[in-house]
This record gives sequence, structure tokens and C-alpha cells, in this order.
Amino acid sequence: MRRFATLLLTLFLISFMIFTAYAAEAMVIIVPETVETSSQQSKVEAMLVWALAIAEDDSHGYSQANRYGPDYDCTSFVCTALMEGGFPLDHYLSTGGMIAELPEMGFTVYRKGAVEPQRGDILVKLGEHAEICMGEGGCVAAHQDYDGRSGDRTGHEIDYRTGDAAYGCPFCRRQQYSHILRYEQEEASSEETSESEQLPAFHATVYLQILQAGDPIIVVRE
Repeated sequence: MRRFATLLLTLFLISFMIFTAYAAEAMVIIVPETVETSSQQSKVEAMLVWALAIAEDDSHGYSQANRYGPDYDCTSFVCTALMEGGFPLDHYLSTGGMIAELPEMGFTVYRKGAVEPQRGDILVKLGEHAEICMGEGGCVAAHQDYDGRSGDRTGHEIDYRTGDAAYGCPFCRRQQYSHILRYEQEEASSEETSESEQLPAFHATVYLQILQAGDPIIVVRE
């Protein structure tokens, strides 16, 4: 009798396990999570994003009398772009001040001809003008006040000018700058980053769902 009861219990357990296998379904979802790193949006790219946004917004024009926003002159435009990009700059610089102080923030100063301008470089003509290089000969900058009023009714007081040989930016095309300021600190630090730190980070979320009505849903997070 005891053996018969044991056999019945064993058969019941086997039947229950088979039923559970059919009634349950497990699925694993791998959810990539954004990990904020300097490589995803560098200070230079953040600076360029802000500069282009201002250039495309005609509520911002050129002014030397009111140069700290919403209007800018060439140097306050570059300095504000640096601030918006996350550089530790808390005051405005002249062209000479840029050459003197920006190396403390990771910039290298090159004389014209030492290197070719590239995206993110600050091009300076000492004592006169400054622009931000967008690459391929194009620049974005605060150029000139055409009507003496706030804002930009011409679309050219603050704008992006391409490297087109005929109609592009003459400051870049004719190499009217005297110095190139290039931010190189991030590039150096990225070379020191270990291979494991460069791999994308993923967090796994595992859902075990019992498909019978009324059964609980168990969620396990790593």
C-alpha cells in the first residue's frame, strides 16, 4: 500500500512538471542602457552644436556694445561656445587671451601652416578676429553688424560659411588667421582608456512569466 501511494505521488509530480513546462514561458530581454562618457559627446562637439544653433537662429546678431547675448561679437561668440561646451571658462577672452589661457584647458596653439585646420579648431587672427572651424574649410562665427539692430535680419551677421572656393568663408579659404587652437586633451585621454572601458555597457533584465491567469510575474534584475 505504501509503495502504491509513493508511485501515485511520483506520477502526480511528473504530471505537474510536464503541465508547468507547457503552461510557462520564459524570455530574456537584453536592454542596452545609455552610459554617459566623454566620447559620446565631447566638449568640442557640444561647442559646435551650440554655435550652429545660434547661427541658425536669427534672433541672435552681431554686436560689440551688447556682446554677451543674445547678440555676440566674434570673441564673445567663441567664448560662450566654449562655456556651453563644458570647458572651465568663466570669463570672456580677447584673441590674445585665447592664445594665452586656452592651453590651460587642454588646447594646443599652432602657428598658421604648422597644421591644417580641422573640425573643432578655433582660428584666431591675433588682435582682430576669431572663428570656429567646422571642417572641410567651413567656419561658424559672428562676422559683422549690418543694420545696427539686435538680431540678424540678413542671416549673415552670425552664420556658418562653407569651404566653397567661390562663395565660402574667406577667413578660412584665404588663411587669414594667424593661429590655430586645437583641443587635444580628450584625444590623449581616450588613448589611455582600457579596452574594457571602451566596450558598450549592457544591463540584462530577465522576465519569467507564468502564463496562467492569476499567477505572479517574477522580475529579476542584474
